[in-house]
Amino acid sequence: MSNAAPPRHAARNSGYERVPTRSKNEFPLIGRTSSSDEAGVIPAFLIDMALHAAIGVTAWYLASGTTAVLYGILAWLSASFLHRTIIQNRTRTTIGKCRYGLRLRHPDGTYPTTWQLTVQWFRGGWSCFDLFSSTD
Repeated sequence: MSNAAPPRHAARNSGYERVPTRSKNEFPLIGRTSSSDEAGVIPAFLIDMALHAAIGVTAWYLASGTTAVLYGILAWLSASFLHRTIIQNRTRTTIGKCRYGLRLRHPDGTYPTTWQLTVQWFRGGWSCFDLFSSTD
């Protein structure tokens, strides 16, 4: 008997368990609690969006002049981006998700990187435009 490691091609046959791979073009992130419960995803999203909108409305109210609306929109987008990418990467959750005990993670249990969260933020923003442009 040999204690040598099996050759690399051994992973191709059914004798070894395969690690699932993720496609770069899919939405692999799932909001789940530690008990795999998905309840609270919609209310968590609404809490986060209300927070971002409140920051935008506050900036709009505090700004004066003809550019007040622009400042409000920029504050809303900035708050949304920072909260859903940087803060979520550091704390593994957002304020709305924290309220329901949710954490955003891949199906294999790993947490997303800042880059993956940034891509997801832009996809979510683009899907809002896609929703309004798909009139029949």
